[in-house]
Amino acid sequence: MVGKQELIDKARNPWWQAAAAVALLALVLTFVLGGFRDASGKAHPLPRSGPDKTLRSGAMAVTPRQAWLAHYPPGGRVDPADPQALYLVLEADVENLTERSFNGYGFLREDVVLVDARGEPTRPELLKRTDDHSILTALQPRLPQRVELVWPLPAGATVPAQPLFGLFARDYVAKAYLNDQGGWMQGAPKALMQLPVRDLRDRVVAP
Repeated sequence: MVGKQELIDKARNPWWQAAAAVALLALVLTFVLGGFRDASGKAHPLPRSGPDKTLRSGAMAVTPRQAWLAHYPPGGRVDPADPQALYLVLEADVENLTERSFNGYGFLREDVVLVDARGEPTRPELLKRTDDHSILTALQPRLPQRVELVWPLPAGATVPAQPLFGLFARDYVAKAYLNDQGGWMQGAPKALMQLPVRDLRDRVVAP
């Protein structure tokens, strides 16, 4: 039988922590993906909101403003080498509700997702500031920032007139299970955002 001290030693071992983290991540992803699938059905619908409605995940406040479809990324123009490239963009105001700044490609990219017809979430590939279309590097506490979340799509992809975007909850845990350190942990799907999409595929340059 494994003794108490041996269990404690294993729990402190970085290799065991990594293995446990992978197992926990797999469990969380299975639960999370299933949650959005359930949300797309009739049995357990998640709350839905539209443009200009603020949603709070715990770590962030997200207010979707508009969505559009174009052959160029925000601030760009059609690439002659790939004129059929397709981009779905969600513009939103985001506020960091925590006490510290966090990486722009951290919580925001992980927690705001595109949800397809099967309920499968897809993270945005690009995050940009709306004011100058530069890459979003960080979100400062209590300082709202308008951002563009960008999903490159396959050429010719069919996009619904009102695509669904999902928001995950993120709650502060005072002591994490693996290392006794506090942190903001991603939780279950929180809500869905549904916006009409503007079709800008007839334009060569971003407005």
